[in-house]
Amino acid sequence: MKNIQAVKVGNMVNVSINGKLHKKNCGSPAEANELFQLVLKAKEDPSDENVNAIHCYLNEKLRVGMMAGLESDPDTGQVYMAGFNTPVPDALVEIIKEYHENNYPMDALINFWKLLMLNPDKRIRHDLFDFIKTHDFVLTDAGYMVVYKAVYEKTEDKSLTVLAEFVSREYLKVKKWSKSPYAYVVYKDLADQQLAITKKVTAESWDEKEKNIEFQGNLGELFDSIYNSETKEDESAESAVPMYTDMHSQTFSIELGVPVSIDRKECDADFRNECSYGLHVGATKYVEKFANWHSGENRTILVCYVNPANVVAVPQYDNSKIRVAEYFPFAIANWNGEKIDVIEQAYFESDYSEYELEELEKQLAKVYSEELPIETAKKAEEESRPVSELLRIIESRLVDIE
Repeated sequence: MKNIQAVKVGNMVNVSINGKLHKKNCGSPAEANELFQLVLKAKEDPSDENVNAIHCYLNEKLRVGMMAGLESDPDTGQVYMAGFNTPVPDALVEIIKEYHENNYPMDALINFWKLLMLNPDKRIRHDLFDFIKTHDFVLTDAGYMVVYKAVYEKTEDKSLTVLAEFVSREYLKVKKWSKSPYAYVVYKDLADQQLAITKKVTAESWDEKEKNIEFQGNLGELFDSIYNSETKEDESAESAVPMYTDMHSQTFSIELGVPVSIDRKECDADFRNECSYGLHVGATKYVEKFANWHSGENRTILVCYVNPANVVAVPQYDNSKIRVAEYFPFAIANWNGEKIDVIEQAYFESDYSEYELEELEKQLAKVYSEELPIETAKKAEEESRPVSELLRIIESRLVDIE
C-alpha cells in the first residue's frame, strides 16, 4: 500500500509518496489544481496507474513520454520506447514533445532512435541527436542521416563521366521538384556541347536537326543504366560510372550506390581527437570549408546516408563533422564551389534499406551465436546491455523495413 500525503499552497504542491517528498511550483492556479486533483485521486485509490500519473505530472520528461506513448520509470525519471530498456536521451524526448504537440509524423524520429539503439557506444547514443539538432542534418523517414562528403574524381578521362555526373545532379534536382525523372529527357546542344533536360512531352514535338540537338535518353532510364548495376545492359557501361576518392588519404575508391566502410574496431571513438582513424562526413558547414581548402577542378561533393548505428565519434572541437564506420553515397550534390544546395528529402533510402536488411540479418546471426552484433570502436565505452535487448532492437527494425 502506497502512503500518499500532500499539501497545496497557492501554486505550490508538495507531495510525499512513501516518505519521498516531491515539490512542484506550478505555472498557474489551474495547473496546481489539476495536479492536486491527481494527488487526491491517488490517495483514495493508490493504484500504480494513479501514482504514475502523479510522477508524470511532476516530471516533464515522464509526462512527454506518456503523451507520446513511450514508457517511463518514475523512480529513475528515464523514458523508454515501449518494449525496450535503452533510455531515450533528453534531447530526443524534447523533440518528441514538440512533434506530439504539433501532430507531426514521428516515423523519422522513431526509426532514427531504433537505429541509434544499435550503436554499441553509450556516449553516441546519448549525444548524437543533440548534435544533429544543432546543425543542418536531415533525417529520412527510414531514420538515416543525410550527410555530405567532399571528394576528388579519380576518372582520368573526364569526357567519359560528363553525362553520368549531369544525370545524377539533374535526377536529384527533379526529385526535389517532386517530379518523376522518367517524365524528363536529356539532350545535348550541338552548338556548345552543353547538356540540358526538358519534359518528355515537350521533347516529343522537337526535331533534332531543326533544333541542332541530340537526345541522350530518358533521365530516369539513364540514371538506372548508369548507377543501378541490376539494369546495366552491358559491361561497357561501367566505364561511364564516375569514381571518386577521399581528399585526405586518396586511397578509397568511392562509387555512387556502393557503401563505403571500414572495420569499426579500427576506428577511434575518442571525441577529443578531432582528426583520427575513421570515415569523415559532415554537415554543409564542415564539408564546404573542407572542400574550399582544396584546389582543383576535380573536386566534388557527394550526398550520403549514414546509419546512426555506424557513427563512431563526434569530435568536440569540430562540431559539424562526425566519424563513422560506414556511409552510403547516393548522389552528387549541387554545389557552386562555395555553397551546397541542402537536400531536405529522402530519394534513395530504399536502396540503402536493401543493404541494411542484409546487414541486420548478419547481426541477428551474431546475436544467436551470443556475439555482439556490431563491433566496438577503439576507446569506446564497452557495451553493457544484454544480448536480449539487442535482439529485440534488431528484430523490430527488420519488421519495419521488410
